[in-house]
Amino acid sequence: MLKFLLLILAILAVWYGYRYVNRPKPPPPPVPPAGTKPGTPPEAAAAPRAEDMAACAVCGTYVAESTAKSCGRSDCPYPPA
Repeated sequence: MLKFLLLILAILAVWYGYRYVNRPKPPPPPVPPAGTKPGTPPEAAAAPRAEDMAACAVCGTYVAESTAKSCGRSDCPYPPA
């Protein structure tokens, strides 16, 4: 009976040792995006910003004003991409 208990304890020790060695590593701390001020909360630095959209006068396709690209038509008022 003693040998059986020692065998069970040895198996449990190996099992928990294996689980301890192969536990998941904690994720690294987030790196703030380039160009953010030190001390800026990460939530504020990573917040997406809304852009205004402008409709093409020719075809009506909406494009972001900051990246206004041509819709592909020759009479489009936006410059070709």
